[in-house]
Amino acid sequence: MSVLNYISHSCIIRLKMVSLTFLLGAVLMLSLFPADAQAQIIPIDDIKEEQLRIYQLFHGSVGSSMSNRPVWNFTYDKTLGLGDHDFGFWSRNHRAPQLDLGYNLRLGVYNPSLRITSNSGVPYGDNNEAAWYGKGLNTEFLGGFWLTSDYLTVTFRPHLVDHENAEFEVPRFIPTDDDGNHQFVAEAIGDIIDRPFRFGPDSFRTFSLGYTSLRAHYRQFEAGISNEPLWWGGNVKYPLLMSNNAPGMRHYFAGTREPFNVPFVGNFEFKWLGAFPEDSDYFDTDEEKDRFMSGININWAPSIASNLHLGFARVVHTYLEDGLSREDLGMIFDPFLLENFLATRGPLQNLKPRNHLNSIYARWVWPESRFELYGEFYREDFAWDSRDLLMEPRHNSGYAFGFQKLVLAPYANFYRINLEFTNMTPSYLQEVRPQNYYYTHPEIRQGHTHLGQLLGAAIGPGSNSQFLSIDGYTDNGRFGVFFRRLADNNHFHYNYDRMLNRPEEHRQGYGDYWRNRTDLTLGTRALYNYREFLITGEFSWTKLFNYGRFDYGQFGGLNISNFEPYDISNVQFQFSVTYIF
Repeated sequence: MSVLNYISHSCIIRLKMVSLTFLLGAVLMLSLFPADAQAQIIPIDDIKEEQLRIYQLFHGSVGSSMSNRPVWNFTYDKTLGLGDHDFGFWSRNHRAPQLDLGYNLRLGVYNPSLRITSNSGVPYGDNNEAAWYGKGLNTEFLGGFWLTSDYLTVTFRPHLVDHENAEFEVPRFIPTDDDGNHQFVAEAIGDIIDRPFRFGPDSFRTFSLGYTSLRAHYRQFEAGISNEPLWWGGNVKYPLLMSNNAPGMRHYFAGTREPFNVPFVGNFEFKWLGAFPEDSDYFDTDEEKDRFMSGININWAPSIASNLHLGFARVVHTYLEDGLSREDLGMIFDPFLLENFLATRGPLQNLKPRNHLNSIYARWVWPESRFELYGEFYREDFAWDSRDLLMEPRHNSGYAFGFQKLVLAPYANFYRINLEFTNMTPSYLQEVRPQNYYYTHPEIRQGHTHLGQLLGAAIGPGSNSQFLSIDGYTDNGRFGVFFRRLADNNHFHYNYDRMLNRPEEHRQGYGDYWRNRTDLTLGTRALYNYREFLITGEFSWTKLFNYGRFDYGQFGGLNISNFEPYDISNVQFQFSVTYIF
């Protein structure tokens, strides 16, 4: 049976990535090869990733663009070996213990971690993988182990979460069923995306395989099957195409595990994958259809500017019919212009539905200034031709940009400043050309989601945000403050206001500009290393202006000077303890 036919077999949709039998078989295979120490994947947002990015601001980013995550531990080892700094905890290589099992096989562990998150008023939180931070208490456990050799590596790091999912005030634009019960769909968007405003009426538990994988590797290259989350692009807070906001999808992949050099051209990193996103339990559909997502991420660092990283990423969603076909695998190579697409693939009505999401991004690190600049441009749908693309590049598009800077100042070894702007609100082009909600598609109704959570920017379609954080790093940890302003789904606000039969005084350019949904978050966070324990805490207060959108469209003589706002507050507390072996 060929590799393609094997992949095409429909049972792969139901493949359980790592069962006990699988792990035992992997151990036997690994025992045939010599061991490679510390050859494991670093989870996204792990403390090692934070160290790695800081060290890149001191020494450059030749070892990794940090735009194709997760990264390998040997990248961390190499990067920390570049400096002779004495920053206490942050200069320390946090090597996990290893056990030599014989036959040149090594066993290592991921540091176990317990995390507790509480919301006082409403669900709030993002970039938390298998967790969904509803109102009440949310408890997570993470930990696992890895087995490695020079040519094969197995990782097993599941994610277990208990969600209290307490009841909270239901926003206005949540539809009800025939019995008057609220449906668990996206607020103000409805069932055109699988993104429940609440995951059912009761507490629940989730189990995700997390960073579980089997990968073969040789020198800079690797291939395998995995369940790990992915992060594409250089953004620190909200990447637009792929992030760790949702649980990892079951996928197969091939790519690089570190940059490979082409003489006189530069360093390249890439990943190609085929993934199987799943529906949440609350996505309402008359016919269950399995989804397939093909994706590619390519990054280039020119030889004349090794700390500059230029990238392109693309994913395409479709439904599977009779297993995985060559057409499904080839969708990632569809033309980018509709004129060319029709000439190559034929009329749209003769093809399976497919949703194309594209991104270009850049990251530039200046180690001499301890500074980095990054940005991303995202677009859905097609431009008709190159003329249309040139004239209206903002059609169905979003963008993000930001910077990080290390500053030497009193009371800490150094301070890290991060400022990031993210815009997923359609442009003013909406007045003459329709634009969809990003991450949605009229035929692939689940959208760019997995198990009810967005695979892209956690702020959600139609929104924009501004995020600022300042953290001071000491010998034993760090302390800092952060600020975020989130304009929640302005796309809905603009569309709803536009269609209203407004009073005469609100028809000449003035609509309801004082009741759009906006969240303001102020917070503080800290990390402290005490002996073998890594203790982190975070406390934030959020004011949710015009929560629920209850008074949209109600004028009656009201204006910005005399309306009564309906605002609520949410307090989030997070505490975690990680054991460092």
